[in-house]
Amino acid sequence: MPAVRPRVLASLLAAVLIGGTAPGLAQDTGTQVQVNLSETGCDPSTITVPAGPIVLQLTNLGGDVGEFEILKGDFVVDEAENIVPGFRSDLVTRLDSGEYTTICYSTQSPRGTLSVTGSAASRAPSAVVDAGVLAGYQTDYETYVRAQATDGAARVATFVAAIKAGDLDTARSLYATTRVPWESIEPIAEQFSDVDHAIDSRVEDFSGVDDPAWTGFHRIERILWVPGASGDLGVLADGLLANANDLASRVSTLPIDAYTMAQGAGSLIEEVAQSKMTGEEDRYSGTDLVSIAANVAGSRRIVDIFRPSLTAIAPDYLAQLDAAFGAVDTILERYRAGDGYQSFSAITPTDLTALRGAFAGLADVLSQLAGMLGLTA
Repeated sequence: MPAVRPRVLASLLAAVLIGGTAPGLAQDTGTQVQVNLSETGCDPSTITVPAGPIVLQLTNLGGDVGEFEILKGDFVVDEAENIVPGFRSDLVTRLDSGEYTTICYSTQSPRGTLSVTGSAASRAPSAVVDAGVLAGYQTDYETYVRAQATDGAARVATFVAAIKAGDLDTARSLYATTRVPWESIEPIAEQFSDVDHAIDSRVEDFSGVDDPAWTGFHRIERILWVPGASGDLGVLADGLLANANDLASRVSTLPIDAYTMAQGAGSLIEEVAQSKMTGEEDRYSGTDLVSIAANVAGSRRIVDIFRPSLTAIAPDYLAQLDAAFGAVDTILERYRAGDGYQSFSAITPTDLTALRGAFAGLADVLSQLAGMLGLTA
């Protein structure tokens, strides 16, 4: 989960000025609720809605970039991130009856409650893709996600073994590739907020670099690359391995429907466009391009699973998707270095501008994927 950071990327956000609506969003789908976000949390802090489709119209009245999350226990049901101050972002979701917790503005802000009453009809089947075909796609993606989570835990075990053996040169060489499975399934992994926070938080989520609550990849990364950085590498490494194994266990029973797949493909690339074009993700090691390439691969895997249906019902749209992926690939390939990539700092200003535009374009095309497949929240 990206930290809430002070930057304005309005041109890349699916958000609009207060009083407007995000282009392409259906505003007549489900119950509509207006929610204001600020440093003091959500207004209203208590929300009650009927089960089924819901449109949360989120306006950031705070002074920094904000976020909104819906949690069921530690599981993130849905979220909207990187909402610029003074802008509105509409979160279109679907909720079953029950009690939920909301995170408004930042993880440090007071939390709210969301009560969902009654029962809703099951999600409408796709109008254009056979239900049996969609079920097969779901099985294919669940298999992929579980394999990635298992592989990720195994890679973390090797990474941790190097740290515990005091072989920090090997640990540094393994860092980027150890993160690849995580980055390829990040939208699914982020649904477990506690594990996500423990594995992938950045320093901005905490009081500072020495905050004992800061754990995971990026705390370890800082210690490995920054001379004199504090922290017990052995303890942090053990914690990372425990959390990676926990994630693999949770993902092994996680059902993932076709709508979630389609939305996940776009949200993964949207996150890259909004928060990974500054080199701050892996800022200490400079290995951001490895993570970014894994994000692209994870999103493309979903598109490839849907490809047979897209070929039949939306060939022109599929051609746009392939062209948008190709635009990103062309730039990334310039920075290939053996089996990996050069440091993020090697990207020229011209290429960085082009890459930002390519990711924004890909995110825009992917935002139409669910609709093209006849899938709704």
